[in-house]
Amino acid sequence: MSMTDLRDDKPMWGIGEVLALSWPAGLSMLNSTLMRFVDAILVAQLGPDTSGAQFIAGMTAFVPESLATGMLLVVNTYVSQNFGAGRHQHCGRYAWAGLYLALGFCCLIAPLALFARPLFACYGHPPHLQDMEVLYFRYMVVSIFFTLTSRPLEQFFYGIGRPRVVLAASLVANGLNLLGDIVLIFGKLGFPALGLEGAAIATTASWGVLVTIELLFFLSGSMNARYTTRRVRSARWSDCMDLIRIGWPAGVQFINDVLPWAVFTGRIVNIFGVQHFVASTVAMRWMPLSFMPAVGIGVASTTLVGRYVARGRPDLACRRAHAALIAAMVYMGLCGLAFWLLRYPMMKLFVTLPGVADLTAAQMQQYADEVIRIGGSVLICAAIFQLGDAIGIVYIGALRGAGDTLWPMTVTVILSWCLTIGGGYAMAGLLPSLGSIGPWIAASAYVIVLGVFVAWRFETGAWQKINLLGNGEQGLGRRD
Repeated sequence: MSMTDLRDDKPMWGIGEVLALSWPAGLSMLNSTLMRFVDAILVAQLGPDTSGAQFIAGMTAFVPESLATGMLLVVNTYVSQNFGAGRHQHCGRYAWAGLYLALGFCCLIAPLALFARPLFACYGHPPHLQDMEVLYFRYMVVSIFFTLTSRPLEQFFYGIGRPRVVLAASLVANGLNLLGDIVLIFGKLGFPALGLEGAAIATTASWGVLVTIELLFFLSGSMNARYTTRRVRSARWSDCMDLIRIGWPAGVQFINDVLPWAVFTGRIVNIFGVQHFVASTVAMRWMPLSFMPAVGIGVASTTLVGRYVARGRPDLACRRAHAALIAAMVYMGLCGLAFWLLRYPMMKLFVTLPGVADLTAAQMQQYADEVIRIGGSVLICAAIFQLGDAIGIVYIGALRGAGDTLWPMTVTVILSWCLTIGGGYAMAGLLPSLGSIGPWIAASAYVIVLGVFVAWRFETGAWQKINLLGNGEQGLGRRD
């Protein structure tokens, strides 16, 4: 029995171990979110239409990326379980397998930049919005070569319990992004004012810096000595197939965390007009500040569940998942309270008057006031579903740590399309007097119901029957 097992007799030790992993992981997630958040605040100075175009273009670009991202998240599952089993050289192998898959996904996604214009025509937005959406989307597709490459590296560091490496890289990248935004959006230090394009360039460059820093740590002498990270050919085809076999449900589940929301925002909310669309995109700018740090707690849950499962201690895996749940619910509960109490100041931060075409000063003020009013109601919906979101994030992360990815995928697909999309259209048709808040009520129900379902799945203990490591190397990815 290890010292960790002994210390588990102390109730607070579980929380302490979770927080030790989750605070740097959560801050890393928050830094990535802040990169886009800072972009959004600065781009908002160009007008609410520009801000809305940036949001929907970024979300649309993330749809294909999310499939790959979800699959690459299981690098953490394999790394943490091999780390827990003392098979350290296998950790580097799975990181390289993830990098190979990331490169393949990048090559498949890149051609989407050529089809940007017909893609955004499907949303039915005004031409001036489509022009901005196409511009930003193309840059975000290029940046996928950096963002996807960083995913397996991040999951490797999380799996071996070194989340501070990811945090350090994200801090540097975030600082450079802020500087690049100020210089390129508004034209400082002799550079031309590029507006939305400047924000896209700064974001792409900062992601390039982030992945470079992570690679330098990954290939360092100390990492290579323990995990053989410099053996480029160490990964086997079977390792890639392990990631695909366990990761494809996670990828489908992840894309269903993104695609329905893109359809929801771009199509369903847009039924009620540009003001409702802009209000929803502005309100949704705030939501990642709540759920992304919680995703960091979910990453800690994945790591610890995987580690203790590999050690044959499912009881400790359960306790760590419960400790992570407490931490996430406290944080997201406080965020929900802030959304409720500060909803109008939050909206006003992003709603500026310049950039609304063909409107008088009085009309622009009326336009802004209506966006703030609608967005405030959206933030009330967000406040209500915060605790349900915390439950879903942590338990999905815990199930992923055990290799249980198919069941969460199935539930996510069914509920997201039935409640968020089907329910959204139903509310728009049956209760049009509610405006876009009707569809938001349906979307809120999805988040809460999903949390209930995945909590039930974890507490049944079905994940304890999964054996990823098997008997020897050839057993990887098999069930008992």
